[in-house]
Amino acid sequence: MIRSALATAVLVGGISSAQPATYFPPIDLRTAQNSVGATNMQVALSLSDPGVDVAQSVVFGSGGGSSVPFLLGTFSQAPSIGGVFPASVDAVATAPGVLVGTTYHTLIAVSSSGFVEFGTVQSGTFATLSGPLTPIPGSSAIAISAVPDGGAALLVLDSAGMISRWDLDLSTGGIVADAGFVGPGAPTGGGATFDQPNTLYFDGLRNIGFVGGRVLGDIYQFDPNLDAGAPTVLDAALVSQGRLAPPVSGLAMYQASDAGYLLAANGVGITIYDLGQADPRPGAFRVVPTDAVGPITSPGGVAVTNLGAGPLLPGGVIVVGDRTNTGLARIRWDLLAALDGGILVIDSVTDPRGTPAPDAGLCPDGGVPDGGACLPPSGGGGPGNLPGPPGPYVPPPASSSSCASVPGGPALAVLLLGLVLLVPRRRQRP
Repeated sequence: MIRSALATAVLVGGISSAQPATYFPPIDLRTAQNSVGATNMQVALSLSDPGVDVAQSVVFGSGGGSSVPFLLGTFSQAPSIGGVFPASVDAVATAPGVLVGTTYHTLIAVSSSGFVEFGTVQSGTFATLSGPLTPIPGSSAIAISAVPDGGAALLVLDSAGMISRWDLDLSTGGIVADAGFVGPGAPTGGGATFDQPNTLYFDGLRNIGFVGGRVLGDIYQFDPNLDAGAPTVLDAALVSQGRLAPPVSGLAMYQASDAGYLLAANGVGITIYDLGQADPRPGAFRVVPTDAVGPITSPGGVAVTNLGAGPLLPGGVIVVGDRTNTGLARIRWDLLAALDGGILVIDSVTDPRGTPAPDAGLCPDGGVPDGGACLPPSGGGGPGNLPGPPGPYVPPPASSSSCASVPGGPALAVLLLGLVLLVPRRRQRP
C-alpha cells in the first residue's frame, strides 16, 4: 500500500532524527523457549485472590490458538490450571477486584471457539463460572474490568472494528450479561487516515479506555461506556518521533496511589506514557528489555502489576511476550524506575484486588499468616469496601466528536489537557 510505505518512510525518518529516551532494563526471568505460540501473541495477568501471596498469581501467555499458564513468582508452567482451561483460545483478559457472589476474585474472560467463557483461579485451579444464558460472541481482542458496583464489564472488538460492551452481574456466583452500547474502535470518516484496531484496554472504575492499531501503530482513547462519541487519537506513529511503530500488540496500565502509566507493546518496544502529564507524548519513553538471549524490540502483548510478588520481585512486575523466542519475559518495575532516574513512581502497597475473604488468614504482604486481620487496600475503597480508584489523577473526559483528519490536531490537544493531576508529582520529566 502507498500509505503504508509512506508511513514507514516517515516513521524511520522520525526515529533517526528525534529518538525518545530509551531504557534497556534487564530481563529478570524467561519462560522456556517455544512455550507460547508466536501468532497473535498476548499476555494477561490474573492476580491472586486478596490475602494470597501475589507470587501465586497466574500469567497467561496466549498465541497460535492456545494459552499457557505460568506462575508469576517462578515463571514455571502451571499444569493444574491448564488441565481445565479451554484448549482452543483466541484471547484472554483479566480483571481484579470483582465480586463473585460475596468474595473478591480476579475475573478471567476467555475467548474460545467463537464465544467468551468466564472463570476464576482458586486454590491453583481454574474454575469455570456458569452463564451467561445468551452466549457472548468472542474475538481475538477482548478486555474486561471491574466497575464501581462490584460487577464487571466486558468489551469485545470484532473484525469490523466495532466494540461491543457487556455488563456482567456476578452477585449469584454465575454470569448474568446485559448487552450495552456498540461503538467504533477507531474514528470513522477518515478512510486510510485511521488505523485498524488491534488490541484494547479499559478501566471501568475510572471510565478510561485505549485502542492500539495494527497497520499504522496509532493509539486511540475512548469512553468505555461507548455512548460519548468516537475515539480520539492519543498518539500517532506517523508523528510520534520514534515513540511508536506498528503493530500495537498489547496495552496495560500501572496504577498507583498518585500516578497512572499506560504501557503499549509495539514495534519499537514498550512505550510508557505518564497519564498524569498534561501532554503525555513528549515525556513518553521506550523500554527494550534485554538479556544474553537478546533484546525484545517488538513484544507480543504486555501485562503489569504494581504489587510486589515475593522477595525477588519487591516493587512490581512487567511481563511481555517475546515473539522471536516464543516465550514470556519478566522485568522488575523497580529496576526500570532506577534507570529512569527516580521519576517513575513505585507503589507496591495500593492493592486493586479488593478485601480478603474473612477466612483467608493471609494478607497481601507476601502471604504471611496473620490470623486473618487483613486491612482493606490502601488505595481508597468505595461503598461496601469496593476497591476505589488507586490514584488521584483525573481521567480525561470522553469526546463527543472524532479527531481531525491529521493526527495530533487541536482535538488531541484538548483531550490531553484533561489528564492533569490533582496533586503535584515528585518531579517532572524534562
